[in-house]
Amino acid sequence: MDRGNKDNNQNIVDFSQIVKKAYEKGVNESEITLEKLIEDIKTDLRQLVI
Repeated sequence: MDRGNKDNNQNIVDFSQIVKKAYEKGVNESEITLEKLIEDIKTDLRQLVI
């Protein structure tokens, strides 16, 4: 049971990092489109699940 909780906490940290990365990319890259940003987020989330 302890391992499940540890895995869950790691997923929360990973998800937070994905959101932070997307925010930073959206703020800093002037040429990025919403579609590209969403595709990048989807890719990162798929890697999180695996």
